[in-house]
Amino acid sequence: MVRRRHPSGFRFRLAPSLRALLLALTLAGGSVFVSSGPASAASCKGAECTGQNPATMGCDSDARLLEEIDETDHSLRFYYSGTCDASWAYVTVDPTSDIIPQAANIFYVPQLGGSEASLSAGYVNQDDVAKATPMVGGDAMAKGCSADDGPGFDPAPETWKQQGTAGECTQWH
Repeated sequence: MVRRRHPSGFRFRLAPSLRALLLALTLAGGSVFVSSGPASAASCKGAECTGQNPATMGCDSDARLLEEIDETDHSLRFYYSGTCDASWAYVTVDPTSDIIPQAANIFYVPQLGGSEASLSAGYVNQDDVAKATPMVGGDAMAKGCSADDGPGFDPAPETWKQQGTAGECTQWH
């Protein structure tokens, strides 16, 4: 039994069950603080992430796969990080295939509106195998694309499809 003296001179006892509860709450609060550590590792948030590399900025640690397109010789994945409030595309090429190098692109409509814009990681081929596009942050709508026609080429624009092009895009997220 622990006896404490209140500043007014009143003596009170802290019951063992109350001490155990306070200890449990203290430990729980400490574990919440410890588990929030990785989230603080991110170096950008929202629109600050636009144009940044997801791995360099620490945004890939909590990435959620929103969509995946798997082809025989390459794949396209679209990720979102809640910590960074940003998304990006990831293109992988099978190193044993004879696929034409694929450009890893992300297209987005800025959160305040305007024309569709794009960011590119350049070409992915059998030598470098995979690349993540730069991120798009905030409330911007975005889609990931891979195309053999180059960086910034949208193989699935809303109004037309150029004949003789190859590539695919995720849905808008």
